[in-house]
Amino acid sequence: MRTTLIGSVPYVDPEVAVEKTFSCVNIPCWPQLPKRSFKEHMCPQYSESFPGIVVDENQQKIYVDEDVLYSLMEKFYQNYLDKNIDYFAISAQYASGFYKFLNTIKAVRDEVVNLKLQTTGPVTFGLTVKTTQGQPLFYNEHYRDIIVKHLVMKSVWQVKCVKENLFDPINVNLILFYDEPYLAAYGSAFTAVNKEEIIKCLVNATTEIKIMVKELWQNVNLRVGVHCCANTDWSILTSVDTLDIISFDAYDYFDSFALYKEEIKKFVSRGGEIAWGLVPNNEKIFSFNLSFSTVTDEQFKLLQHIEKFGYEVLLSKIDKQQYVYRLPLYSILSDGIVTPQCGLGNTTEQITDRVLTVCRQISIL
Repeated sequence: MRTTLIGSVPYVDPEVAVEKTFSCVNIPCWPQLPKRSFKEHMCPQYSESFPGIVVDENQQKIYVDEDVLYSLMEKFYQNYLDKNIDYFAISAQYASGFYKFLNTIKAVRDEVVNLKLQTTGPVTFGLTVKTTQGQPLFYNEHYRDIIVKHLVMKSVWQVKCVKENLFDPINVNLILFYDEPYLAAYGSAFTAVNKEEIIKCLVNATTEIKIMVKELWQNVNLRVGVHCCANTDWSILTSVDTLDIISFDAYDYFDSFALYKEEIKKFVSRGGEIAWGLVPNNEKIFSFNLSFSTVTDEQFKLLQHIEKFGYEVLLSKIDKQQYVYRLPLYSILSDGIVTPQCGLGNTTEQITDRVLTVCRQISIL
């Protein structure tokens, strides 16, 4: 079973974080370490080189000075058009885990088959980062274009770094997730964005990263996903034709996800993958057991839902007793990816250690 993490972990030592990640999942990702520094939080981490950005560590604030933004806009677009990738680099003080990750893949390059990268999504970045007047950048169409291009280049830079640290990246499958927790706010009274704007933004981001990577490196195999850690209108993501993977919290939100079974079925039938966030990222992990003497009615119902999504599961032939000591849900999801519910950056090291142990067990099912 393929396993990976969403990205963030509670450790502060990047060496420890990378070592644990590589030993527990078979699609290693670079660890984001928000407890190490405010600069390693999900929006500050990708903020360098954004025109007019201000990261105030003392006040734990990030915002944009519009006067500076306008003065740097031409420089920004010129570097984007010139494909000046290093202009959009993430420095070590903003992503210490990424640099340790690069050193590790360089040392074990012969063993690397799958790797995962991640970038904060344009919707989340645009709704989190505000102007000095308190207006989210996402509400300005021109700023949205800068956001998309900025985050695309942050992603391209990550791919470039991985390629430089591997001899033959044609044999490595790269996954890039855009993390979009703010998709859960869609439709609320506090977020005045419409569905079409969100879809267009995600289409632009996923399309541009694919086009640019293909133009720069013909031998890089890249699949792009979006992760949302709570509930949302899942037809938003199934409407993004250039999206390869939908990552969601299957542990708490499977029922609402299942309401979109027709859309999900079409997504899967065109080659899309599901990353199932089936591993709890809280205290529930300590009672989470991979060994079952029988399949519970609840688990069997879950299997029936999954069958409706188009997976080749002949439920009529399933004998519950065949799955003694195996979690059947995992055993039939060989076409997908299993992850924790969401990131682990806000939880404890004890919980995270147990989550990683469970992921390691799942990876050998």
